[in-house]
Amino acid sequence: MTAVAASVPLSRPRRWRLRLIATVAALLLAAVIYFIQRVPAAVTLTGDDALLEATSTQVLALHNLRAAPVLQYDGAVDAGLRMSISAGRPTPSTRNNLRALGLELPNVKGGAVQWQGRPPAGGRVSVRIANGRQSPDAGMMLQATGGANIAALSIRAVQTTLTAQIDISAQDEAVAPSAELRFAGVDLSDPGLAFAPLQFEIPPGESANLTFDSEEALGSSTFRLGELLDTGGTATALSVGRADVGRLSGTGSHPRLRSVIRGVCAAAPGKVLFTRLAPSAGDCRLGADAAEDNLFASEIGIEPRKIALALEGSGFLVTGGRARPAGFWSSLMANPLIAALVGALVFAIARPLWRLWTGREM
Repeated sequence: MTAVAASVPLSRPRRWRLRLIATVAALLLAAVIYFIQRVPAAVTLTGDDALLEATSTQVLALHNLRAAPVLQYDGAVDAGLRMSISAGRPTPSTRNNLRALGLELPNVKGGAVQWQGRPPAGGRVSVRIANGRQSPDAGMMLQATGGANIAALSIRAVQTTLTAQIDISAQDEAVAPSAELRFAGVDLSDPGLAFAPLQFEIPPGESANLTFDSEEALGSSTFRLGELLDTGGTATALSVGRADVGRLSGTGSHPRLRSVIRGVCAAAPGKVLFTRLAPSAGDCRLGADAAEDNLFASEIGIEPRKIALALEGSGFLVTGGRARPAGFWSSLMANPLIAALVGALVFAIARPLWRLWTGREM
């Protein structure tokens, strides 16, 4: 015969222990929920959180960019451009190109650059910006500058060397574009200058300023982020470790933001910060390759007094220097560790309550 275990009523001490276990678990669960609701957590970007805007008094800072092309400007048809660099260095290829035209650059490591050019009918001026160093503290700052009747864009190198390449395209090769160049105070203008691609390095802390013909010319121009595809001709999304809007502090070789008004730090959805209220530079990481990145800048719009950046992916949302909590349910759904902890506490409450309700012990 098979013996059947008989259930026996719970003893008084056993009931008190179950009540104590359920009470302690409930208090712990309440504490965990309270804590999680206030802990900064990364979220998937949607709606207004996926757009950063910087007015003319603010700077858009992009940090931790891959060492690759990051921004391309294609001017409006027939529109000219003026470009100045506070202290630029011609690349070896540019020195060789100018030497072939009989133009000898001053033998200095760097100097002020002033370039202006205009394409022939149907042509465009293009500027390509490439980043030379990937690091959490390296990148570039963009600011819409200029006055009431002048549209301009400032591009500042931050803890990296940026490279700017200037090209003029022409529909009719029989009609020559025009260009003028001054480097370190020396006039290097020549009729053949407009046909030679020019590259200048922008050292850390220095800036390039693009001044457009008019607001209309700027509005008809195109800005593309990332590296051009070999086949499609369009730019890919730009992987970004961190994107911030704030006000510039310091103008030396270490420019930084005095305060962050709004920003996004790249991170997988559900990642939490248990020990601080805002992410550090080391928290805003890129993946081992682009397929593992969490944050991308997909579009950028430049206006005379505003820059707008569209973002995709996920990260910590920073407002006023503090990261925004994701909310309890968002953290619960996105973070397996938190979900497991909450599940264990719920079980620790439910099991003794069930035992007390049935009133018997096996």
